[in-house]
Amino acid sequence: MFDRILEDCRLRYKPFRKVVEKEREPLSFAEAIKKATGKPVISEVKFSSPGGRVREFEAPKKIALEMEKGGACGISVLTEEKYFNGSLDYLRAVKEAVSVPVLRKDFIFDSGQVDEAYYYGADSLLLISSFFSSEKLELLIEKSRSFGIEPLVEIHSFDDIERAHNAGAEIYVINNRDKDTLEINLERSREFGRIIKGAKISASGISTIDELNYVLKYCDAVLIGTSIMKSRDVKNAVEVFVNA
Repeated sequence: MFDRILEDCRLRYKPFRKVVEKEREPLSFAEAIKKATGKPVISEVKFSSPGGRVREFEAPKKIALEMEKGGACGISVLTEEKYFNGSLDYLRAVKEAVSVPVLRKDFIFDSGQVDEAYYYGADSLLLISSFFSSEKLELLIEKSRSFGIEPLVEIHSFDDIERAHNAGAEIYVINNRDKDTLEINLERSREFGRIIKGAKISASGISTIDELNYVLKYCDAVLIGTSIMKSRDVKNAVEVFVNA
């Protein structure tokens, strides 16, 4: 599934033509996680997924502000348009509204997308380890760091961990969802979290307090998307996890 979406994104990609200079210092996700006053929760603005609609549209700025008020230590914003109904404009709107770090979450494969991320206000961006060789992943990490961005590198397997480590990754996102079958297995956070040297964020499939507390035994933070976005009261949904 992920590989098919990636290929479609490649075919639709229009190169970013703007010349981007470093004009601001991005916020640090690593520091935000360390300084979180409750459970370190990164919440996500996501209206759809390949499985269908997650939430009816409302202003991303409004949603993100509610997430921040609920105690989220960071905000992830989907910018992929076709499968997730995201937008780079949502990224910019959220960045202008909140004081916590903002992540661009997308299928990134080209250095121009790093320029885009910085230009639209991202403090970090997601790189999926399995999409790259160690050499290409390292180039994208270095490109991100040239803007002061420390990327979050997503892993799905032990091979992904080795590739990310060799490329110099410092912050890892352990995706509990199998990228081919889409099945959830929280044991990934335990298996991978025990061997990763670096900051670890557990993502996907976390919808209860018990699940949150389980993955936090092995990871430094969690990224929660669907279960919060499906809640009628986003602020309260975040608070429940943060104060667990």
